[in-house]
Amino acid sequence: MEIDQSPFQYIEGESPVLLELPHGGHLTPDEVKPYLHPKFTPGDRREDADEFSDALYLDLPSKPHVLRFRFWRAHADPNRRYDDFSADGVVKTHTSQGVKIYQSERGMPETVRQAVIERYVMPHQQQMLALLANPSIKQVLFCHTMPGIGTSVSKDRGNLRPLFMFGNGGDLHGKPHHNCYAHKKTLELMSSIIEDHFHELDVGFNFCDVIRCNNPYSGINSLGRFTCEQFKGKHPFTLEINRDLLLHNPENIIPVRHIIDLIVQALAAGQA
Repeated sequence: MEIDQSPFQYIEGESPVLLELPHGGHLTPDEVKPYLHPKFTPGDRREDADEFSDALYLDLPSKPHVLRFRFWRAHADPNRRYDDFSADGVVKTHTSQGVKIYQSERGMPETVRQAVIERYVMPHQQQMLALLANPSIKQVLFCHTMPGIGTSVSKDRGNLRPLFMFGNGGDLHGKPHHNCYAHKKTLELMSSIIEDHFHELDVGFNFCDVIRCNNPYSGINSLGRFTCEQFKGKHPFTLEINRDLLLHNPENIIPVRHIIDLIVQALAAGQA
């Protein structure tokens, strides 16, 4: 059976909120297969991705618009700028865990790398731009999951992470460096939703805080792909959810989905 190799899946919603899921895909571009390192495993590929992304963010009762990238993050990352050729850039040489992906330290030949960008990343980004220009979409949320402990290549290496993290490219108090990103009061409102429903979660494992802003990630990889003019007053921010919540107890998926749905409802109602 032929596999659909279209780069993204767009699910039209009824809510005026757009969710982007850039790291939840599970397809491998045909172009990269001849260059894969023999010791690069399916487990390495999975750990680099936003595991549980689909389970948490898809099919929410509030019916937001959803743009979901369909390929593994290890091979094509639409959450990076086209010209980011770093090890963890748009077409990586190493995963976010520091694992070598391809046979060569340089990754793939430049022509193959450029083909991956043009065939997979660019169409996704162009669809994002079209959705940002859609006047019926009023708010944008970039959706992720994260490891519960800082990875070997992260600034917070070996440190415990929060259960939830909001990023607006700003400081640890949630004040953004650009007014076109979500305001501090928006992150405070989203945090209050989590606090009101925290008791529904099974959190019998180690973590540092319930909620943090811009730590360990500021969200700038998501936000910095587009200009303030392209965001058109939609005041985007990122949401990172600690994967240990789900690894510790898969039944946490239900209350976490409820929290996400309440966040979407609050954004749709213009409360932020």
